[in-house]
Amino acid sequence: MSVFQLALDAHILVGTAVLASFWTAALAAKGGTVHRRAGRLYALAMAALLTMTLVMTAGMVLDGDSRRAMFNVYVSLISVVSVWIAWSSVAYKHDVGRYLGWTYKGLCAALFAYGLFVLSLAPRMPNAARSALVTAFAVLGLSIASAMAWRLIKRADSPRWWLAEHLTGMGINFAATHASFSILAGSSVFPALKEPWVRTAILVAWMCSALVVRLWAGRRFLGPDGTSRLTTMSLGGTAILASAARPEIAAARVSSAR
Repeated sequence: MSVFQLALDAHILVGTAVLASFWTAALAAKGGTVHRRAGRLYALAMAALLTMTLVMTAGMVLDGDSRRAMFNVYVSLISVVSVWIAWSSVAYKHDVGRYLGWTYKGLCAALFAYGLFVLSLAPRMPNAARSALVTAFAVLGLSIASAMAWRLIKRADSPRWWLAEHLTGMGINFAATHASFSILAGSSVFPALKEPWVRTAILVAWMCSALVVRLWAGRRFLGPDGTSRLTTMSLGGTAILASAARPEIAAARVSSAR
């Protein structure tokens, strides 16, 4: 059995733990003990999953498939960014400067540059289906990088900026976790899922689902009363959400409380 296949089997196994911990945290009372512990387990499981992904990448290189390995690194970068946003936004919620430090800026720049590079590869793909798949992934990464750049401009524009970032990070994780599990685990049972057009459809479907989930979560947890609102940042027809605040309303509330 090849290094790639061994890593793939481990990837699917760990991915099951990732999926279980994600939904445990999602369904638990927000901020409660179960939510926090499941969140930590999710972060640890994702770290293990990304380790397996790097081993898979090494296996691709050994098998002479350097282009696929390069693309695998890009997908891993998206996952690293989303997990880091989800975790650090809570860890540094009282210090936006630390949250938006060099790690954040470096990840934003790396994802934007890599996204442009991947997008440039789309026309060189052997067929239209693979070109569409590569384009979808490129747009996803570029949209996330654009949302991160927008946060660098807005900074702490609302007392709950960190919650908006956390929800955005988990929205991306929602798409990444389910798309990966659907494609990798599903294709081992249903060979039709290996077809490029089918994979593209799965990816786009989960991206759209993540957009809907993020919109719902924003209304549910950021509140519909105007203290913050959701802004859709679009790039190439795909949207990743960022939070846009209305500080004048918060200021009015403080004044009325006095």
